[in-house]
Amino acid sequence: MVFLTSFLARRLPLPRAPDKQDNFWRKSMWLRISSKFYGRKRNCFGLAIVPGWRALRYATRARKLKKENMKNLWEIRLNAACNEHGMDYHTFMTSLTQADIGLNRKVLTDLAIYEPRTFQSLVQFAKQRQLEVGLESLTIDSPHGIFHRGLPNKS
Repeated sequence: MVFLTSFLARRLPLPRAPDKQDNFWRKSMWLRISSKFYGRKRNCFGLAIVPGWRALRYATRARKLKKENMKNLWEIRLNAACNEHGMDYHTFMTSLTQADIGLNRKVLTDLAIYEPRTFQSLVQFAKQRQLEVGLESLTIDSPHGIFHRGLPNKS
């Protein structure tokens, strides 16, 4: 069959009943979820449902795990940065909390990495606060024989 215009060459969708439209969109949703799978479960609706549910479950669990992993990473980095300056992590966080300094772990970690002098001044503040308030004396001596990021001298 020869079409003389592009309008006639276009395939027009057939009108569907309302329940058929719902089925179409439901099936297209599951096929869209399974579009990255391998094999027939990518294209066959009946085979795509179970892996699709599993993928959604894993995605939900992964969002929670990502938050936990980032929190653990920030705590490890802060602990290492506090140890560099001779202070315990828990004492540092306690003294900042009691002084109403509302910096969270992420911001403190970014300060420790990208602005070490600012973080050093926060540690000095926490040490001074520790002496004034009388918190537990949990200062840690800098370990010998271990290379760590030192600050350049101003002179």
